[in-house]
Amino acid sequence: MKYMKILCCLILGVIILFLSSCSLNDVLKNESMAETDNSDSQKTAVDQIVIQALEDNDAEAIKSLFSVHAKSLCADLDKEIEYMFSIYEGEYVESTQHNYSSEKHSGDYETCIIYPVCVFKTTESYYKLTWNEWTINEKDKDKVGVYSMKLEVWPDAGLNQGGGDLPIAGIVYPDNSFANDIAKDLWKIIYQQEYIDNYIEEFRNLLSESLLASGITDDDIDRFLDCCKPMQKQKLDDGWIEFDEDKNITVYLLSNTDIPICVCFGLDKEQTDKISFLKIVEVGNEQTIGNYNLSEKNAGIYLPS
Repeated sequence: MKYMKILCCLILGVIILFLSSCSLNDVLKNESMAETDNSDSQKTAVDQIVIQALEDNDAEAIKSLFSVHAKSLCADLDKEIEYMFSIYEGEYVESTQHNYSSEKHSGDYETCIIYPVCVFKTTESYYKLTWNEWTINEKDKDKVGVYSMKLEVWPDAGLNQGGGDLPIAGIVYPDNSFANDIAKDLWKIIYQQEYIDNYIEEFRNLLSESLLASGITDDDIDRFLDCCKPMQKQKLDDGWIEFDEDKNITVYLLSNTDIPICVCFGLDKEQTDKISFLKIVEVGNEQTIGNYNLSEKNAGIYLPS
């Protein structure tokens, strides 16, 4: 009996020593393995790395998650990562929600893009992390990896939260949040126009006072959307932002149509959450910052000649 007590104490000591040596990474990994609802190894890897990077203030770990293609389109990735660090407080406690949706295509080329969400708790707050990630892209292997990401302080455990599409490459932060929101709203109208009863009104709500004052009619809006018809029900291939020397913001949305079509818009200087101009053109295959230069100084809707 005496030896049995000694053996039990030794075993208990080993267990305590093992548990005390577990790292945050081990905890995150175990949580992911225990996750059974919509679990996916590709999905869980990103949130593990991001949370660990937030704890360690490791910018390179977050940057390494982004695809070669996404980094080529994002001019402010370092600043965007710093913003993530600036809003993160406390120490990681647990993840309260994991979920994701995905789009898969097969044929000549196999592709898969996922839209995950992870809500997690620290000693100070809850946080919601969402991202878009190409897990497979046989057509363009430089796209494999994270395309876009958003971290935000969240009010609760987020048990009903799902993933969502983030159209602009990089990380959503205050300097580009309006651009991301408008891009999503504009693309919704382009993509689903025939299913939106009040699409003219929704479209006008995106436009600045200066653009509306330039004499935009409902017919002008319909002509613009007619030019966008080849993009309807197509996957948005790329989205990125350009800042000029005067800090004007131009947003580019590129479709994956047979002949690439680019819609671009500028944000109004006074109404920074509204569009100052809209333009649609057929473009070549260059898809990096600086190759388009489609910005316009004057308010208006610009259509192909």
